[in-house]
Amino acid sequence: MNTPMKFSLATAFIILAIGGVFGLLHQQRLTVLRADHQKLIAQAEKLGITPDLTDEFGALTVTKRQRGDRENEAASLAAELVAFSRDMEHQGKAGVTPDPAFQKRGLEMISRLMALDATQIKAVIAGLRGDATLTDSARRNILGIAMMMLSEEHPAAVLALFTESADMLDESPLSRQVISSALGRWAKDDPFAALEWIRKNATAHPDLADEDAKRGIIAGAALTDPKLAFKLIGEMHFEDASSAIQALVEAGKTPAQRTAVLEALREHAATLPDAVARDEVLQESLESMGRNLSDEGFDSVKSWLATARLSPQESAHFAAGLSYFNTQEDTGRWIDWMGQTLPKDQLGANVDNLLGQWTQQDYQAAGKWLSAAPDGPAKNAAVSTYAGTVAEYEPQTAIQWALTLPAGPERQTTLVAIYHNWPANDAAAAAEFARAHGIDTEAEK
Repeated sequence: MNTPMKFSLATAFIILAIGGVFGLLHQQRLTVLRADHQKLIAQAEKLGITPDLTDEFGALTVTKRQRGDRENEAASLAAELVAFSRDMEHQGKAGVTPDPAFQKRGLEMISRLMALDATQIKAVIAGLRGDATLTDSARRNILGIAMMMLSEEHPAAVLALFTESADMLDESPLSRQVISSALGRWAKDDPFAALEWIRKNATAHPDLADEDAKRGIIAGAALTDPKLAFKLIGEMHFEDASSAIQALVEAGKTPAQRTAVLEALREHAATLPDAVARDEVLQESLESMGRNLSDEGFDSVKSWLATARLSPQESAHFAAGLSYFNTQEDTGRWIDWMGQTLPKDQLGANVDNLLGQWTQQDYQAAGKWLSAAPDGPAKNAAVSTYAGTVAEYEPQTAIQWALTLPAGPERQTTLVAIYHNWPANDAAAAAEFARAHGIDTEAEK
């Protein structure tokens, strides 16, 4: 029996976006795939299809049905996909929302498609190509989904099939995603073969053998050999090398992968003759690491930082990439870490960025943390940001916090920020506040 294909997050997104089974918007970016994937799992369970969560990325594995005649199975599934696509188009034109039975029918066909081996999927694709009843749009969508399935374990086969079917897929919005996904998966095992595909197809398919496809190779190669990935960036002649480096850095999802990426990054930076260029590469890369903490908690990342031995400046770059949207309930602990780690001249801006986002999203939780935070430069920076941000909701609370700061430039700057953020519908109170604290309103205008 063949090993069943795994239902990756990227595949889940394609099915959600193109199949329209759950009515989700296709404008969603790959950065929110985890939430989409959970919706898919919940919907599958609701419809009686039990997923088996097995791999480290939360991939969905569907057990294969026993198959007798493999060719008949592929031909039968191709015919059912055609019929399903026609029904879906009719429902879309009529403005009908798919009912649970129709949704279950789609999921079951997807499960069966995932259970096929490479030869069978090729047969399905051949059947779809030859069916004259399909509209060009429907054919492109189903072919794209089938190829995305195949790219999980047979990326080279997908790319070969693509070149054979390019006349049908060039206009598909899925084409770039199929190519990028397949090249990234192939590059993980054989980056030079993936690079050779780019070279051979760049002329015939310049819109597809593009920067996105190249970045897919870099990201795939980085999973196993980040140092090689950096070398490939130089060989692939990117129009924007910084975006390629970002793709490489973002491939480091686990502590071990981040360590390998960081070592490769430092080696690469050391080869750059210009000091400014070295600093820019390190800054952009470390900020990208901070932005892409995935679902790791504070303790895990802090443990990795201890082994990474970042310099104070490198730590500041990493901190600049942090945002409330990936620190969440650990935001206060990250601000504490900044206070213990960052150079004083880098502390204010980084605390301002993180606490400002936190206050905008949940000012009560931010205020509660601030009340318990130990005195020090990090707290002072946090107080200044909090007071200036919360002023638009509760100016009197903002004033109370500002007055906890030591008398001096930082307190006065905070008071001015409160004045500027004072609710617009209470101009008289804002003017009185300015007079009480020596703020020159004319100069501020």
